[in-house]
Amino acid sequence: MATTSIWSIKNNLKQSINYIINPEKTLNKDYGNRESYSYLEEPIKDCNFKQEKVCYVSCLNCDEDNPCDDIEFTKEIFRKKDGVLAYHGYQSFKEGEVTPDIAHEIGVKFAEEMFKDYEVVVATHQNTNHIHNHFIINSVSFKSGKKYNNNLTNISKIRHISDSLCSEYGLSVLDEDKFYKKTYTKSISNDEYYKTLKEDLDNVISYSVTLKQLFERMRSLGYKVYSRNGVITIYRDGEDKVRIENVFGEEYSKERLNHRLYLSRQIVFRPMPQKSIFDEYCKTNKPHKGIYGLYLYYCYLLGVFPKKHPKQYLPYSIRKEVYKLEQISQQVRFMHEKNIVTKEDLDNFAKNNSDELSELKGKRENLWRRYHRVKTEEKQTQILAEINDIQPKIKELYKYDKYCKEITKRADCIQNNLNNFDKDIQKEKDNSRGLQPSFVFYIIFLLSHHSILEHKLFYRLYK
Repeated sequence: MATTSIWSIKNNLKQSINYIINPEKTLNKDYGNRESYSYLEEPIKDCNFKQEKVCYVSCLNCDEDNPCDDIEFTKEIFRKKDGVLAYHGYQSFKEGEVTPDIAHEIGVKFAEEMFKDYEVVVATHQNTNHIHNHFIINSVSFKSGKKYNNNLTNISKIRHISDSLCSEYGLSVLDEDKFYKKTYTKSISNDEYYKTLKEDLDNVISYSVTLKQLFERMRSLGYKVYSRNGVITIYRDGEDKVRIENVFGEEYSKERLNHRLYLSRQIVFRPMPQKSIFDEYCKTNKPHKGIYGLYLYYCYLLGVFPKKHPKQYLPYSIRKEVYKLEQISQQVRFMHEKNIVTKEDLDNFAKNNSDELSELKGKRENLWRRYHRVKTEEKQTQILAEINDIQPKIKELYKYDKYCKEITKRADCIQNNLNNFDKDIQKEKDNSRGLQPSFVFYIIFLLSHHSILEHKLFYRLYK
């Protein structure tokens, strides 16, 4: 399986290029003794991979004699000599799975597909047990002059292109779950902040026609919005700054948003009829005859009358309270179902759950290894069926693990609140000062806090 990575180069570009084209690492061992090539002063020129098969070094879109000069010349033309000079990437293969020839061939194809508009130096190293490719990529495109954006979208694209080429050559592929865990460890699917931000953003996009209008409406909802170098960032005070393209995908890039908003401008918006007419139509809900009935029928078909009542859109502050309320309710139900009363009960359950989760994850990893080793489709199908059988259980155990951590954290917060009670309340508990509050008391306080949230919520909704 091939693993990939990429990082920026902000200085010593020539030194980085010299490192990857080092003849001691790139010489083809099948072509005589390394000492016979010790006279070479310019490794790229004299170790032309295509001509002599001496060195596994290839240059794409730049001169093989002086790739560094070509890269710097491109930067000078587009006046982008500052900041990130280039990017250094690598592609490492599983030990004993690939030959240097195949590895270099894959590396060249990978560079041609991923960085076709950039100058690239590709070198294959054989100095370790794992044969690997190195790439030096100009940060500035020689075609458009645009700088390469090393965001999560492009990182994911690098992974997919590498996996596709490995599959084409019959090589193993890294487990997708492991890759995404490595590249983006924080899950946003269950994060309340990211969920509400995306919901607000989608809602605003649906009735905006320009980017300026979209930004203004997001600001009216309490968000900070700015756009720099084609990247849109949205956040709230005290919360993480979110580059929406990186987090939510390519559909939220500035270019795609402009296109979506352009399409929305082509829609002919029909005015809603008088409120009294619509109310009469919804109230009676009886068949009307004649011209008036025909008029109402076509209004319904054309979408002038909505087929469903519009959904009430609650502001972020209220939805945040509702989300917290829902979380607490789920945790209380979980404790009731698992008969968790004391902190010792919670600790024991968390330990057993963690052990079972580790066991199932190990079993799943072994199944994936078997899946990549077998060659028949029948056996692969059987292994996939076993993986699919244990996947729901793993998901459930992850959920329980999350509940245990959140309950423990909330219990600690409640303990801090208890320590800050009024002196009168503390005096009433002088007799039990030396005793630690039971976990049941934590839950009672939690439920009372829960009711406070309810009062706040309903007050905001109906005031």
